Amino acid sequence: MKVSELEKKLAQGECAPVYLVLGAEEYSINQAKEAFLKLVPKEEREFNVGAYDMETTPLVEALNDALEIPFFGDKRLVFVKRPLFLTAESKKSKVEHDIDGLMNYLDNPEPTTVLVFLAPYVKLDERKKVTKKLKKAAVLVDAAPASEGEIRQKLKEELQAEGYTITAEALEELLVRTDANLTRIMAELPKLTLLAMETREITVAQVERMVTRSLEQNVFKLVDLVLAKKVQAALGLYHDLLEQKEEPLKLNAILLGQFRLLIQIQVLAAKGYAQGNIAQVLKAHPYRVKIALRNIRQYRFALKDLASAYLGLVAVEKKLKSTQQEAELLFQLFMLEYVK
Repeated sequence: MKVSELEKKLAQGECAPVYLVLGAEEYSINQAKEAFLKLVPKEEREFNVGAYDMETTPLVEALNDALEIPFFGDKRLVFVKRPLFLTAESKKSKVEHDIDGLMNYLDNPEPTTVLVFLAPYVKLDERKKVTKKLKKAAVLVDAAPASEGEIRQKLKEELQAEGYTITAEALEELLVRTDANLTRIMAELPKLTLLAMETREITVAQVERMVTRSLEQNVFKLVDLVLAKKVQAALGLYHDLLEQKEEPLKLNAILLGQFRLLIQIQVLAAKGYAQGNIAQVLKAHPYRVKIALRNIRQYRFALKDLASAYLGLVAVEKKLKSTQQEAELLFQLFMLEYVK
């Protein structure tokens, strides 16, 4: 079930003994956590709510807590955070976990306890017996990253509830600057609503002012300028990034990654792959694929031109590693060669 459905069921008193919140969307996980916390009155939480991080704490401590009866209350709530032992990465853990104890608990869960596994992972290791048993015994709550459509709808609902609107241009810029990441968007929203308090409308100028670009976002902008062959603007942004003490090799590596992605997307699109299929095959964020496809259509790249740019950046990387030539000069030469 989605987190919104979980909130409704818990509010109506429908509560199961074991839950598994699975997905890499931090905002959704926090939403689910808050919904579970409402099961226990605030004055009882100090005694009847426990949280255990499985990357630092043995599972047996959480199970012992789950087996305790509530202290002057109706419910005991136990969070099991980052259960790495459910994933294929479990060998990296230095903490010993009582998996047999969990298997036994799942056979006969404590009726007055709500045991919640908060698993911030894309997927679990389905080959493991404990994973299979947990997924069978628990109510599964979906905390996977939201689609672009879901993000737009969620943002619209949040703003409407507070009496705000956002312009189309501002919404697009917000999605770009946050990589269409719901967690990041919701973290930026309070600043934007505060700034737009008088007009109750969020504008693109306010987004540009309040939502800072990450290094990756700045490099994405640089890629756009390169693709559009806006030499002076591209050189200016590259200079600004160097002035901000960004490492030339790191900048070049991100540029390489973006051109590699463009090439891969163009090849797959030419073979008839749809946007969603491309994102799945490349394991790339759907919004990044959408923007890349838009750029490909807008600039009508020839595959050989993208390949030439990619090889040009490979040459820049080699020179950065093997010569004393200035990074800014090398990038300038790359741009001049690219726009020929």
